[in-house]
Amino acid sequence: MFSKAENKAEPFTTLNGYLVKKVFMAGKTRNKILNAALQLFNEQGERVVTTNHIASDIGISPGNLYYHFRNKEAIILALFDDFQQTLTEEIVLPIEVGITLEDKQQYLEALLASMWQYRFIFRDLHSAVARSDELRAMFHGFARLCISMIEQVFRGLIISCLMKASDEEIEALALNTFMVLTSWHELVHGVLHPEQKEPSREMLNRVIYQVLIMDRGFITAEAMESFKALEQTYFSSLDIQ
Repeated sequence: MFSKAENKAEPFTTLNGYLVKKVFMAGKTRNKILNAALQLFNEQGERVVTTNHIASDIGISPGNLYYHFRNKEAIILALFDDFQQTLTEEIVLPIEVGITLEDKQQYLEALLASMWQYRFIFRDLHSAVARSDELRAMFHGFARLCISMIEQVFRGLIISCLMKASDEEIEALALNTFMVLTSWHELVHGVLHPEQKEPSREMLNRVIYQVLIMDRGFITAEAMESFKALEQTYFSSLDIQ
């Protein structure tokens, strides 16, 4: 069964309806820089936020900021590293153990919540990766980790006789799922609803529907009724103007 690692020392906060972990404990200057950078990057976009903006936001000098981070790229790399740690620490998946549709639902919501918390990464992903060899390497590792986790979910559903798929189909589905999840923020923010500062909760839920609809052809007859009910939980009209 899907489980979420417990860490009672970690505070939580709510972002757009999702319960997510606060990134860094307040107190130390380095952590204040990372918290401020994450908030500013998410709200305004990473491209327009400078190190001076970050320093001003927490009331320190640019020189103090550079003592902790040599440039903005170093801040971005630190945030991305924490994002990956959040995935591995907060999302625990069984290996070669049967799971339920509810387990997959919890996995998708936990993954989406983590991606929402670090949404600036996915709002302009291709540009960010193109500008940094280090970030490109880190994203490559994230992609491998995420696709592997998604494959584990599919294999768990197959063990529980809720799904039928070959190894090749599992790999293809996992890759397609990854592509949809990582491109959704950029698509909604830049194309579908560019007038909105942030995507609505409904639009975030819709990406789970997009993921589930790809799985439908592989769900067993016995599980289909429950699966369709799960799909409808996340459906909402795109209302594209």
